[in-house]
Amino acid sequence: MSLLAWIAFIVCAAAVLIHYMEVRDTRFLIFAIPGLIALLVIPMTLAWMSRRMFTQATEEHSQRTRPYKIGNLSLSMTGQAVSITGEVRKISFKWLNRPHFQVKDGTGTIRVIMFTAPSEDIKPGDTVDILGVVIKNIFDRRNAAISAVNIKKRDT
Repeated sequence: MSLLAWIAFIVCAAAVLIHYMEVRDTRFLIFAIPGLIALLVIPMTLAWMSRRMFTQATEEHSQRTRPYKIGNLSLSMTGQAVSITGEVRKISFKWLNRPHFQVKDGTGTIRVIMFTAPSEDIKPGDTVDILGVVIKNIFDRRNAAISAVNIKKRDT
């Protein structure tokens, strides 16, 4: 679950507790407790479903991709499945479980976007293999980015 989902759960749980302490009405808990459970179950289920779909996409795309150097990727390749290898220079939006990686190889740098948390803990300085689809960079529409379906550390 993302940090925002945990914060929402904690805030709502605190509000339920404060309200219950003030009114001492157990009938309120009949609705509040299932609501709190839903605040946990729904994001966890969505994360599980997302990971399952990314695993299926990895199996599907790994059969038809070929390795590319970052410097050879362009907007004309939008929609094409690619694989790259590079060093993670920077990570952002990790707290949202939607990490953006800045990945560099000897030919260039590219933004790699995941729409779920990777299965491994990736840190700056790690060398990674990435499988994904070329897209327009959402922060710089003139450059390509990769929507990753799989990112894994390379054994060094």
